[in-house]
Amino acid sequence: MDILQQSEEQKEIAYTQASDALNKWWLPIPNVLKKDFLQYQYRQNANFLVGINIFAHTFFFLYTFANYLIVPDIFWLDLPIRAFLLVTLLPLFLLLIRKVHNISFIELLLPLSALIGSLAWFNLLMLSHSEYVQSYLYASVVFIVALNIGIRANFISGVLSSLLISAVTLHYVNILNHSDNMALFLFCLVYGPVLSFGLFISWHNTYTGRRLFLYAFIDEMNKADLQEANRHLLMQSHTDSLTGLPNRALFEDRAKQTIAKAIRDKSKLALMIVDLDRFKPVNDTYGHATGDEVLKEVARRMASSVRESDTVARLGGDEFVVLLPIIDTADDAWVVAVKIREKIERPLKIGENWMGISSSIGVAIFPDQGNTAEELFRNADTSLYRAKELGRNRVEMARDSHQPN
Repeated sequence: MDILQQSEEQKEIAYTQASDALNKWWLPIPNVLKKDFLQYQYRQNANFLVGINIFAHTFFFLYTFANYLIVPDIFWLDLPIRAFLLVTLLPLFLLLIRKVHNISFIELLLPLSALIGSLAWFNLLMLSHSEYVQSYLYASVVFIVALNIGIRANFISGVLSSLLISAVTLHYVNILNHSDNMALFLFCLVYGPVLSFGLFISWHNTYTGRRLFLYAFIDEMNKADLQEANRHLLMQSHTDSLTGLPNRALFEDRAKQTIAKAIRDKSKLALMIVDLDRFKPVNDTYGHATGDEVLKEVARRMASSVRESDTVARLGGDEFVVLLPIIDTADDAWVVAVKIREKIERPLKIGENWMGISSSIGVAIFPDQGNTAEELFRNADTSLYRAKELGRNRVEMARDSHQPN
């Protein structure tokens, strides 16, 4: 539904209005949902309208054989007219139903057919000299029932179409009965309940379609809310709340999957642990709020230093980890590690305070320094401590020791 693509405020308004409309049958479909409602009604009823138009037009044509028995003097005039209407109106209406996805328009095609058919039939009866014409007029009630069967979205359309057909019908009934008031009264006694039944059909169809749409919309909204809540919970369970980076659990899962893929592809990958140097004094001097801002800025700088296919995660405190799933040589990992170290080392401003911070990085390469995530973590951690022992603000590889340029 289009409304599901709107803002949260608009969706909340639509949900409230839909709930009210569902509980109060006299309320219209909310304006924000009308487009979705018409699209829904078209999807639900297009095939039905195709079928009922085929049935109605075919039945109207076949009814000419009843005319042959009751009013035979107009049969040969009636047959070509009905055949013409069948081969012209039916294909046109079927094409319109398939091409024009506007239920408010295409649901009027059957009432239009009923109007054209009734005008043709009544005018033909005026040419007949059969003694059964006055009795045969009662067959015209079929038009009022047929047109209301096709009303699916707008009950007002059914009412207006019914009033128009009824006016046409009573006009011709009066003429064909030679303005006999009693005959007209008797016809109205029969026609009135049939008209009421026809209107009930269109009201029931539109009311049911309206409720089904509102239920479907509310159900979609509830599903969307549930999916969003589940997504949020999943994100919370796998994301560091401060920096928005993956947390330890998610990183370990990605590391295992990446290693499994590297084994299949016989490729290399790199795992590096990044630890901020002397971060505790930042908290002690400027406060934990400032320390949190530093961590968020460091996370942003690290994420901007790697490719989209790489992963940067926060293990906790001031310790981060980076996974490079595809590298050609250990030098590739070294270049990225140096880039991260240099970006972190740049002065940063938190509030009114300028400060500098450095990092120590330990790097391990798969499969050279480990065949499992645990081995890579252990060897990268060992390299990290070596970097700190050698003076901090440096990168150390698990196998070799390099001094950054």
